[in-house]
Amino acid sequence: MVKCLSELNVTWTGRDKKTMAISDQMSAVAEHSLVRAITPFLVAGIIALCTWLFTSVMSLEQQVKLLNEGTVHNLEEKVDGLSARIDAMNVILTDLRVSMGGRDRRDRQDY
Repeated sequence: MVKCLSELNVTWTGRDKKTMAISDQMSAVAEHSLVRAITPFLVAGIIALCTWLFTSVMSLEQQVKLLNEGTVHNLEEKVDGLSARIDAMNVILTDLRVSMGGRDRRDRQDY
């Protein structure tokens, strides 16, 4: 049993040395001038990406809400009804122009 514990102690100290070496390497990388120069831009880019994703999700949620409520469908029906009324008014105006266009200028009443 003592032999196993001593082996664990040796391997543990070996891992501890590796951890220290990795920590020293990470410190060296963090102190590099390019890392210091690029890090603010990288953070700003990540914040911008998160903001864009948030606004996109919010607008999609609003569109889904409108579709679920059926307001878009109701608006389309109203627009179709208005376009039918506009077409009927165009027909009436065309008929008036045709009927007024055939008269002589002397016979027209000026308003």
